[in-house]
Amino acid sequence: MSTTDSHDPVDIDRENARRTAVGLGIWLTLTLAAVLLLLLFGSFITGLFV
Repeated sequence: MSTTDSHDPVDIDRENARRTAVGLGIWLTLTLAAVLLLLLFGSFITGLFV
């Protein structure tokens, strides 16, 4: 087993941080889109069920 590893721990941490940031960005975008849709069409959606 070689003592020189081809995977740098800092690079792995950066990749994990990048994936987390992308996931949080997607979650935030979907949440804001849902809130916007509810603000715009909330009364219409409520009228469908009442």
